Amino acid sequence: MFTSIHSTQSTDHQSSSKPGIVTDHEKIHIQFTKIYLRMASQTDNNAPSEAPIPYYSQGLRARFHIDGVRAEQAKLETSGTFADIGYEVEEDKYLARVAARVKAGNLPTAVPAGWPTELQGPLVWNSDSFPDEKDYVYHLTPEDKTELLDALEYFKDQGLDGHKVAKANFPLPKLGKALYAIRDEIYGGKGFSVVRGLNPDDYELPDLTIIYLGISSYIAQVRGKQDQRGSMLIHVIKKGDPSPDSTAFDEQYSEDKPFHTDTVTDTLCLFTQSLAASGGRSVLASAYTVYNELAATRPDLIHTLAAPDWPFDTYGRDPAFYKRALMYHHDNKLITSFSRRLLVGHLPFEPRSAGIPGLTEAQAEALDAVHFIARKHEIKPRMEKGDLRFINNMALLHRREAFENDNAAGVSRHLVRIWLHNDEGYCWNLPAPLRLAWARVFEDEEDKYRGEHWDLEPVRNPLTGKISSVGGSCD
Repeated sequence: MFTSIHSTQSTDHQSSSKPGIVTDHEKIHIQFTKIYLRMASQTDNNAPSEAPIPYYSQGLRARFHIDGVRAEQAKLETSGTFADIGYEVEEDKYLARVAARVKAGNLPTAVPAGWPTELQGPLVWNSDSFPDEKDYVYHLTPEDKTELLDALEYFKDQGLDGHKVAKANFPLPKLGKALYAIRDEIYGGKGFSVVRGLNPDDYELPDLTIIYLGISSYIAQVRGKQDQRGSMLIHVIKKGDPSPDSTAFDEQYSEDKPFHTDTVTDTLCLFTQSLAASGGRSVLASAYTVYNELAATRPDLIHTLAAPDWPFDTYGRDPAFYKRALMYHHDNKLITSFSRRLLVGHLPFEPRSAGIPGLTEAQAEALDAVHFIARKHEIKPRMEKGDLRFINNMALLHRREAFENDNAAGVSRHLVRIWLHNDEGYCWNLPAPLRLAWARVFEDEEDKYRGEHWDLEPVRNPLTGKISSVGGSCD
């Protein structure tokens, strides 16, 4: 159902009566080894190369006049000393930076021209807005689950590869209406929802994948490439220790992670394949609420967030970095889009590329201010195994709380991430820099350096068994 190179799951117990189900495990291993070695050679930033891999295809360069944009951005270049800021948020540094900049004065006292002094609507919410999870959780009924199995059988009868599942070939005449209501809530309501009731243990992995992709197609049908390799499913896990021979998950991942958005998607979809032994919830906050507090207390930071001079690292590609804003007010919508990792690196895993600009003091303060204000207003929805979460990635921020795995008991946190784009008129109108970013992820078929990989399990080196890092991190 999914082409064989995309899954390393043992198939001894599977029947060949269904079209596309893989049964030759040895053939899988040989093919997967070949593609892994080719992929690794393309994604090793330390490997010698005569020229960096282009970040944009020739088609995108022409369509979006990228060379002209880069010439304009060159005028925004900064040099000299940059702010001391890393991936982990350090409150003492933030407070010292706030004090120094406020003391220096000469900061704007009003929001940028044309921007609202206060946002209103269902996206303005805080920690007290949803006392009952029934406000955002849809529970699958027995009838829904029967309909899902019928849709799965219908899809299989079409003889298609699993990644081709869509509304037209995964019919949900009753459940689909509920999913359309969730779609409306994502794009026009509070911005998030949870579909609960799938049990991953009830299905073979290829069937499970088809089911959650089929459900998600009713929210948004277009799926995006999430990294330079072209990974369509990202497995959000914690790898083991950084030693080359490690194959284990970490017992403990004790740090909370900072708020961010996934860089390029209108709807972020996360499937909870398994839970940590403790902790590990995905935490949400509204960027609309963050904006309102900034507008009331530090409007100068909105100017900073809206300036088109934030340097995003492309990690060894050409160009080595690009610049755009983190926050936009466009078509009467507030759109927030940033990855902290791409702005400051993530030591020790992904240090920021040498020779590119860092953040200014104002940018460092603004980035941390967004995090700390979001922490004040965050919600921590309960998670269950099998949850399928949909998040408006243009309007909401998310982070992951600390967690512990229990390797001895075989309990470890494992989410599967999908980037979704609704091309049926529900995605918000995007400003030009984000239209380019969306086109690169959801539309560009000319990029000869990126394939399309549907990894049903975390990518491992078939020679060592080590979980590969090529899939990318959560942001």
